[in-house]
Amino acid sequence: MTNLICGVDVSSATLDARLGRDGATRRFGNDAGGIAELAAFCKHHQVGVVALEATGGYERLAFAVLCGAGIPVAILNPRAVRRFAEAMGFLEKTDRIDSGIIAWFAEVKRIAPQRPAGEDQRRLAALVTRLRQLTELRTAQNTRCPPHNRQSRLTIQTVAHPDPLRPPNGPWRAEREKGGGGNR
Repeated sequence: MTNLICGVDVSSATLDARLGRDGATRRFGNDAGGIAELAAFCKHHQVGVVALEATGGYERLAFAVLCGAGIPVAILNPRAVRRFAEAMGFLEKTDRIDSGIIAWFAEVKRIAPQRPAGEDQRRLAALVTRLRQLTELRTAQNTRCPPHNRQSRLTIQTVAHPDPLRPPNGPWRAEREKGGGGNR
């Protein structure tokens, strides 16, 4: 292996790879077959590390397959890469430009490859994610639902019923349903 870095711009359907800042480019499918082709491409060119931009989980399969193939992989923060590109004067965004900038960023920052997470780390991450989801759900429900106390229910009934002097449940209900009870 060499110090050559392969920058990969990740999307849901494709992986756009570039060797170094200005090297050869190639597009692969973001599926098992495409990732296997990417691994062969990297081995053929003796890539030292593959730098993937984190993209909402679309990079996970590529990370796992490339690591399984013995290719060192690093996952990069997309915001940091974008800020680097802006600082270097690259405002336009294309997949080819992005993959070259990803490789350049990894080279300048001397990004080290990462090891895949162990089973315990993956389980802990899943539990933390689920806890966050449940906390957000509980907060949203508490914000939407009124408190469950007698005063709130009475206020809601009063506002919801057109005649607050004649509540919907009470001694006059049966008379109203029969059509009686009042002076006519």
